[in-house]
Amino acid sequence: AVHDDRLIALKPAFGGQLVAEIGCSSPTQMATLRPGVLALRAPRAAEPIPVHSLDVAAQSRLRVEKRWRDDDADELANAEFVIGVGQGVDTADYPLLERWAAELGAVLCATRKVTDQGWMPRARQVGITGHCISPKLYIGIGTSGKFNHTVGVRRAGTNVGINPDPDCPLWDWCDIGLVGDWKAAFERLV
Repeated sequence: AVHDDRLIALKPAFGGQLVAEIGCSSPTQMATLRPGVLALRAPRAAEPIPVHSLDVAAQSRLRVEKRWRDDDADELANAEFVIGVGQGVDTADYPLLERWAAELGAVLCATRKVTDQGWMPRARQVGITGHCISPKLYIGIGTSGKFNHTVGVRRAGTNVGINPDPDCPLWDWCDIGLVGDWKAAFERLV
């Protein structure tokens, strides 16, 4: 935001209960963004940038034998269709969700409460303490719609929410809301 020709950054604090306004007092103004807040744009270079590799002898006694990752955060960050899973989804239904996600070409993400319970890996957590993503389509199921999670998906092209509670906070930020059982509604969407 800009106020009196000064850049004002908004920083969530206290688990999303408060949003602090931070201003710069120096003539130079700067703000940073979390990865995933803005949509990924295509590179401007018309031709690929040449890459050259150099073989260099190791200078250390340390030797890397193997590299691997136990998460797939890149898949979530670059997904065009994401299904957000909240605490209102029974873990017994996760295999069904995974099957539907695979059929639709979607990626699953989760609220912090879901990852705190160990039902999904931390790499799938979206929100204040997780990733910010900007898919073309986000469908939230079993989520209440609290700021802690929705701040991570506010840049989605279209936000869809499914929840049986007609008065939950989810309806304040989604573009399309379906009141009802998530399984029945999502099966029809599939």
